[in-house]
Amino acid sequence: MRKNTIIFFLIGVIIILGGILVFSNIQNKPSSNIQNKPLLQPRLLVSEEEWDFGKVIQGEKPTHIFTIKNGGEGELIIEGLKESCACIEASISTTRLQPGESAELKVSYDTTDYVGKDEKHLHIYSNDPRVSDKRINLYVEIEAFQIPQIPYLKD
Repeated sequence: MRKNTIIFFLIGVIIILGGILVFSNIQNKPSSNIQNKPLLQPRLLVSEEEWDFGKVIQGEKPTHIFTIKNGGEGELIIEGLKESCACIEASISTTRLQPGESAELKVSYDTTDYVGKDEKHLHIYSNDPRVSDKRINLYVEIEAFQIPQIPYLKD
C-alpha cells in the first residue's frame, strides 16, 4: 500500500511540474501578432550595375548620374561610398531614403593620368540586409592627347 502511495505521489509531482513548465513557456512566448509580423527592411536598387563612359580624350572628366532607389519597406541608409581609385569621385544627394524615395549618385572619372582601356569600381555600403555592399563597375577607353603636328614649310 505504501509503495502505491509513493508512486502516485511521484506521478502527481511530475504532472504538476510538467504543468508549471508548460504554463511558464506559454507566458514567455511572444504574441502571435508580433511573431508573424516581419521587420520592415530596406532594399537598395541602382539604375545601372555597370557603366561604360566610352572613348574619351586623356584629361577629360566624364560624369554619369545613377539613380539609387529604396525598393523596400524600411528606411534605407547609405552608410558610405568607396571608390577603387582616387581618379573616381562620387557623391550622393541624400543618404537616407524612405520607402519609394530616390537619390542621385553622381560619379566622375578623372582620366588625366591614364591611357587605354581602364576598369574601376565603386562600392555603396548600406543597411540593406540582402546586399550591404553593392558594387558598380566603371569602364572607360582613354585616348592619348596628342598635339597636332604642323608641317614646316620652306620658302
